[in-house]
Amino acid sequence: MVKPQIACYITGGWTECGYMTHFLEKINSRLDYRQRFPQKNIGKKGKSRTHFKVDGKTGSALIKWIYDDIRNHKEDFQKYSGILIEDDLDDQFFLQSKTGRDYSRIEARKEEITKEIRTLLQNEKMPVFFLFALPEIESWFIADWEHTFGSEYKSILFEINSYFSMTFRKYIAKQVLTDDYPFTELENFGYIHSNYQKLSERLISAYREYSCADEAYKNNQVYNVKINELIKNNRLMYSKKAEGINMLQRLNPEKAAAVCTQYFAKNYMLLKNFQAEPAVSTA
Repeated sequence: MVKPQIACYITGGWTECGYMTHFLEKINSRLDYRQRFPQKNIGKKGKSRTHFKVDGKTGSALIKWIYDDIRNHKEDFQKYSGILIEDDLDDQFFLQSKTGRDYSRIEARKEEITKEIRTLLQNEKMPVFFLFALPEIESWFIADWEHTFGSEYKSILFEINSYFSMTFRKYIAKQVLTDDYPFTELENFGYIHSNYQKLSERLISAYREYSCADEAYKNNQVYNVKINELIKNNRLMYSKKAEGINMLQRLNPEKAAAVCTQYFAKNYMLLKNFQAEPAVSTA
């Protein structure tokens, strides 16, 4: 059976550009996701490419690239049954008060992009999906802690893993997200004391901060010593290029949608429920 093809434009980060299409298949396996941007770092037979350059296009630069791609290769799009855009929103579309996202502005921007794409294609019915990560893909990882941070270090920590997972999650909730952003408000995370905090950078630095923290719930001194040594030697850490890719491969979209209910859940369901016949190319 030939699956309908979806043209995918994915933010050019290490985490997303190699395995995002595999994640999309978990959402809706009836579709064939064809990554038009960036070049995938996974070649034939699942092997990594020897030479691979990450192009970090995001925001307006990514949208401009999409418009240019459509203009230059309009005939290619006769074979697609939809277009999908995945990007981090970072510090975009916040309310003036900085207390949360302006979701009405996000929807207006989506409508503007959709209209332009359909105009370029001369196809007023082309479905366009927007799988934005608010603020970054790490919010999805935190939402599905069990399959991401909770599982990433099992081969290093062994029997200590559950202790580290529990205590580190508590630390993230208290010191990174803070009381302003409980897990149900992950998509609104960003401004703390009027300063924008990049979630991925806060997570990267959180490991060493956790090792120095004296929290009451870190109540096993033997485990703490072992964990701190692993953090000191950079064996317990987070990077988009390594741990981020691993976590994306294990990420359960349904778990992420159960927590990220203000934006991701709705757009997850739109893609999950989408059904289309394969497009017929006239080329």
